[in-house]
Amino acid sequence: MVFKNKTSLLLAAIVVATFGITGVSEAGKPSVGGPCQKCHTAQPDAVRGNLGKVSPEFKTLQVSAGKLVWIVKYDDKTSIIDGDKTSGAEALKQLPQGKEILVSYSGGEEKPLASEIRVKQPYKIPEEQKITNDEVVNLVAMGPEQGKYTLVDARPTGAFLTGHIPTAISLPFDSFEENCSTVLPNNKDSLIVFYCGGPT
Repeated sequence: MVFKNKTSLLLAAIVVATFGITGVSEAGKPSVGGPCQKCHTAQPDAVRGNLGKVSPEFKTLQVSAGKLVWIVKYDDKTSIIDGDKTSGAEALKQLPQGKEILVSYSGGEEKPLASEIRVKQPYKIPEEQKITNDEVVNLVAMGPEQGKYTLVDARPTGAFLTGHIPTAISLPFDSFEENCSTVLPNNKDSLIVFYCGGPT
């Protein structure tokens, strides 16, 4: 019985030592969230993700960076840059939750204070690459064989399963690189139509 207790005590000491060493990450906490990781890498003193709740009373905002939610303070010197328009912190009230933002901060990861918040702008698609709703309706009525098209739903899988345009194939944006070769046609000249759940 004494041997078991010493063994248990030794195992507990090893576990504590291991977690004590590995529990601190040299790279810091995650600072790039979800879909942002496809195009962006971590930057020092910055967090990129989706805007959560804003509290004017406490002058804080939440930024979702993957599974981690950052709480970032802001003050009257914080700039909001939305395209070519720069505003003060009061403009935070106008931004919708879920909007993709880049927050540059001072004060380190433990007490971040936002100096600048950049709002992601919609991607501009050239007019010649756009398709109208009526054109999609006509294609779907013909079907992929006759219409010679591939219709791709780029929303998350859950949204696709809830409902999608007939003949669409699910290819969520966050798994595009891993699955595009199995979903998309090999013929690069064929018509591929993508749609998502909001403005691009």
